[in-house]
Amino acid sequence: MTAACGMQMIASLTPFPEILIVGRIITAVFSPLSDAALILYLQEISPSNLRGTMSSLFSTGYAVMCLFGVFLGHEDVLGHSLTVLLFVPVIPGVISTLILVFLPETPKFLMISRHNMKAALASLRFYQGDREELQDELDKLQVESKGGEVEESQGGVKMIMSTRHLRRALTISVAVLVLTLPFYPILQNSTYFFTHLNVPNHVAQLSSSLLMVLLTFACITSTCIVDKLPRRWMLLTAGSSCMLSLLAFVVAAEFGFQLLAVASVFVFVFSYGVGIGPVAWFISPELVPLQYRSAMFCTCYGIHSMLVVLTNFATVPLLGQPYLALTVNCEQVTSST
Repeated sequence: MTAACGMQMIASLTPFPEILIVGRIITAVFSPLSDAALILYLQEISPSNLRGTMSSLFSTGYAVMCLFGVFLGHEDVLGHSLTVLLFVPVIPGVISTLILVFLPETPKFLMISRHNMKAALASLRFYQGDREELQDELDKLQVESKGGEVEESQGGVKMIMSTRHLRRALTISVAVLVLTLPFYPILQNSTYFFTHLNVPNHVAQLSSSLLMVLLTFACITSTCIVDKLPRRWMLLTAGSSCMLSLLAFVVAAEFGFQLLAVASVFVFVFSYGVGIGPVAWFISPELVPLQYRSAMFCTCYGIHSMLVVLTNFATVPLLGQPYLALTVNCEQVTSST
C-alpha cells in the first residue's frame, strides 16, 4: 500500500499515466487485504471483554481518515497540489510498516497455525499485559488448535459451506453487512446528492464536510458504548433508524423538501456510525469457533465487496441522470470527495 501511494505520487510528476494506473491497481488489490487483516488482528489480540471496543477502532480510524482526507483535499490546504496530496499517505505508511516489523504475531496464529505455546504466551503477555487470566486464554487457544488441524485438512471455506450452523452464521453475517451498503454511495457522492436536490454548491460542500465530522463523532461514541450494550439491540435500533432515515430522504427528495432530505442523510450517517459500521465488521468472527474466524470473515468480506461495487455503480444512474453528470459535478466539488 505504501509503495502504491509512492507510485501514484511519482506518476503525478511524470507524463506517464500508466504508473498511476498500476499504483491504483496495487492499491485496489491490497486495500481490502489490509482492512481484513487489521480487523482480524484487532480481534485476535484483544481480551474477550474488550474485543468489541478494539474491533470498533477500525471504523473510528476509517472515519478519522475520511475527515482528514476531506480537510487535506480542500483547495486552500493541499487540494491545489496533487503531488503533495498523494505523498501524504506515504509518511504514515512508512512509519506504521516499520512499527509492525517489531510486533509479534497474534496468539491465535502462533498457537493454531504454528503450535508454538511458548511464543503464543509471550504474544498474549505483550498485547494484554502480565495478568493471571493469561493461562486460561492460552488453554482456550490450545483447545481450539486441535480443531484447527481439521480446518487445514478440509479447508475453512469448504467447511463453512458444508456445515449447517456455519452456513447460518454466514447468512446472518452477510445480512448484517448488507446494512452497510447505503453508506458507501453517500460517502462518495454526498455532494452530488445534495446538488441534485438543488442545494447551493457551497452549502452542499459544507454539508458533506460536516457529515464526516458527524461520522467521526458517532464512531467515537460507538467505541465507548459497544461493549456495554447488546450487539443485537444496537444492530436492530441503528438499522431501523438507518432505513427510516433513508425512507425519509426519498420521500423528502421526491416532494422537494430540501432541509428534511439533508437532515435525513445526517440522521443516517449518525445511526450508521453509532450502531452499524463498528458492529457489522466484527459480528462474523464472533459467531463461529476460533479456528473458522479468518475464513468466515474473509468470505463475508469478499461477498460484501462485490455488493459494494454493484450498488455503487448503480446508485447514480438510478437517480435518473446520465452517469456522465457525476463526472462533471465531481470535477466541480473535488474537495468534498
